[in-house]
Amino acid sequence: MERSGRTLVERVALGIALGNLRIVDEQSGPGDRVRVRVAVPEQVDLDNLRLAPGDPIRLWAEHPEEPSAVRGVFERRDEQSVWLMLDHPVEELDRDYALDPEAPEVTFDRGDRALARAKAALAVSDLARLRDVAALVKEPHPFAPITWEPLDTELDDKQRDAVSGALRSGDIALIWGPPGTGKTRTLVEVVRQRVARGERVLCAAPSNTAVDNLGIRLADAGVRAIRLGHPARVSPALASITVDGQIAKDGAMDLAREWRDRARVLRKSATGKRGAEAKELWQEARALDRDAAREIANAERLIIDRADVILATCVGCDHPILGDTQFDCAIVDEATQAPDPLLLIPLSRAKVSVLAGDPHQLGPVVTGGPQLEATLGTTVFERLIESGAPSVMLEQQHRMHEQIMEFPSRSMYDGKLVAAPEVAHRTLADLAVAPDPARAKPVWFVDTAGKDWLEERTDFDPGGSLNNLPAYSFDPSTFNSGNAERVAAEARRLLSRGLKPTDLAIIAAYSAQARRLRDLLREERAAGVEVGTVDGFQGREKEAVIVDLVRSNDSGELGFLANTRRMNVALTRAKRFLLVVADSATLGEHPYYAQFVNYVDSIDAHGSAWSDDAEPLR
Repeated sequence: MERSGRTLVERVALGIALGNLRIVDEQSGPGDRVRVRVAVPEQVDLDNLRLAPGDPIRLWAEHPEEPSAVRGVFERRDEQSVWLMLDHPVEELDRDYALDPEAPEVTFDRGDRALARAKAALAVSDLARLRDVAALVKEPHPFAPITWEPLDTELDDKQRDAVSGALRSGDIALIWGPPGTGKTRTLVEVVRQRVARGERVLCAAPSNTAVDNLGIRLADAGVRAIRLGHPARVSPALASITVDGQIAKDGAMDLAREWRDRARVLRKSATGKRGAEAKELWQEARALDRDAAREIANAERLIIDRADVILATCVGCDHPILGDTQFDCAIVDEATQAPDPLLLIPLSRAKVSVLAGDPHQLGPVVTGGPQLEATLGTTVFERLIESGAPSVMLEQQHRMHEQIMEFPSRSMYDGKLVAAPEVAHRTLADLAVAPDPARAKPVWFVDTAGKDWLEERTDFDPGGSLNNLPAYSFDPSTFNSGNAERVAAEARRLLSRGLKPTDLAIIAAYSAQARRLRDLLREERAAGVEVGTVDGFQGREKEAVIVDLVRSNDSGELGFLANTRRMNVALTRAKRFLLVVADSATLGEHPYYAQFVNYVDSIDAHGSAWSDDAEPLR
């Protein structure tokens, strides 16, 4: 756990915990849960908090392991406070609390069960067939071609090919979706086609964000779906189609809550009484609790049974509410982020599967050392692609100006990406942003070579003074003060041209650099500029993006910049303008970055940090 070996002060400084919290609001939540809003001290920058909506947490007063500590889920930020959904109310409201992340034990337990089920599956079962294809023991065997009419008539040719392959799936079909190519739109068509054929579909993804994105698109298309998951982990846009939302709509929750309230009154009445009278009160209270649980369980069963589509994370596909439910098809989005144990959970519930993802974007998050990463760091999707299994790669992208797209296309996708006509030539000028002759192209490289802006490593020393250090000093990561100052100046120059702050994102390669940039850009962030690391931007886009690669040293050491999948994500978030700040002398020996430098040279987009100081234009 993150809290072992570190004090609370250190954990707060690292953004993995919060202290000195005061509960300022409390609301009832679904079931017996309670929502609380806790005020966070003003000196804590919540942009540096590494907890995300849906993360499991523990709220405590004296010690994290105290019996009165309450488990729950981090729900959302609200200015200088956070909302938590707790499993039950705290014992005292008027006192200080602290918050730490909780180990996701359910994830590990359900992954272990999925592996055991797959290993024990009978040879004639659907799971054994999917398992063997996933393990490259058997080759995929699609069904014969079928005739279908697109419900979404604006799908391009490759998207239609991908839908055809998904509808023909005899075991596992693959849809390869590079950035901006409409992967989710394609999956929505697959779901609609299968539902139209009378099938039930399980839609999953490793993250709640990806599940919600697919769910919102399905809802817009009129598909009747139910979203499983803890209410705090689900987008508010889908609250009405959660199981809790549907139960509330049906009135079952009101009746169950009434029975539980009566049970609490009876238990309170039994306090201090003895003999037959107390026994009778307790028995009546227990009967009311059982009736409430049965009412909710029956309502849940009806809701699940009448849904054409179930949406859940991969882990959520093992929710007890599903029982032994099997589906005609399991569709897994972002499958290239799903380690094998988690992918097997949705696969174990289906006859056939469709996996969608991109092996050149972020992969699974694996901790535990190189050996474990080598085992779990590659995915079924990647191994099937490498084995030559049938797949369709989407090629027309609908996000980036063609010059922003060109380098990712060459370096990652064999030059196959094509910019859709509506995005190929769009620029910041279309948004009434003033021109900048010194950064005239949609892609611009600010080369810091020779500036002597050398990187630094912040190896946190718990024996030092904690009070007067900036937040990034606590982060055992890499930062670069010179780069940070230049990136901040470039951001202000962009904004001075009339770009809306909400249209700008700054992506730093290292968390310590992101923290430093947040310190430098407080006013701009308050106006809407986003600053973060690569992980927080996969699947997202902005009109303009500044990427800070941070590394600058005499030995050409790149660290995890050598993971070009991460850089591919960073360089494909911008729609109209991409500016990269980096040291070509440090990066130039790596083939990927050398290719990038050659590309910006070829389009005359290679600038130097020596040429100006990025002063605001007006």
